[in-house]
Amino acid sequence: MTPNTDAWIAYDPHHRPQRAWRMAGSAPQSAALRVDNVAAAQALGPGDALWSTDAGQQAAVPVPAKPSELPVLTQSDGAENIFSMADLEQARPFGRLAGAAFRIEGFLSLNKDWDGVICLPGFHATHWAQISADEVVSFLSFSTLALVEALCPVETEAATVDESALTATLADVLSTPETLALRMAETKARWSVGTLSDDSAAGQIWGAALAAELAASRSYWLGQNLALISPAALARPYRAALASQYVPVTEADESRMTLHGLSRARARWIKARS
Repeated sequence: MTPNTDAWIAYDPHHRPQRAWRMAGSAPQSAALRVDNVAAAQALGPGDALWSTDAGQQAAVPVPAKPSELPVLTQSDGAENIFSMADLEQARPFGRLAGAAFRIEGFLSLNKDWDGVICLPGFHATHWAQISADEVVSFLSFSTLALVEALCPVETEAATVDESALTATLADVLSTPETLALRMAETKARWSVGTLSDDSAAGQIWGAALAAELAASRSYWLGQNLALISPAALARPYRAALASQYVPVTEADESRMTLHGLSRARARWIKARS
């Protein structure tokens, strides 16, 4: 169907867990609802168009580019239509911005003439995007959460990150990056003999991993105008790490940026067809 009615579904498969909203125009009609897949999201509004943050493996637009000018892509799923927006792609280092592009567009549309760097922690990757004149000029991507989850001796979702442990380890590894693997091994050993709590272990592993990320992205945050758009589950370690380096940060609500970006893409597409 053509999405010419006010009702539609916003779907974010990049979140953990996947989530969806019933929408009327640009207004959500519910809090985010947990869904298992795109079919479950479609079931929230049978017959309504679905706008997804995931464009799949379709063609991407190279940076520099404006998220507000990315083309809309369509996918057909039986009688239903799924819409998304082209990813942003960078040749060196190679990377793709998928769902993050929607959040960037949402943020830039609400913060006119904003230049600087946006840090976007995510469950698949964390992106640092350099913004100038509403364009994504370049970006860096990091698998920090995957590293933490693979090497932390405790379930990261169950532990409350000890910020003191995080910042102390981050400072050590920032000053001596070659000790990254050593510090992680030490944390696992101390935890295994009961001399380190779950929260402290999680804090130390996060601190070591974020030290590597901050060292590699230093030119993106040192002396920069910085915004943080993070899911609630990932905000605490990033906030603590940046505060420890005395980096002033503007925080934006990640759900709101996601919905605003999806809504703007949908509105552009409808306007172009009218």
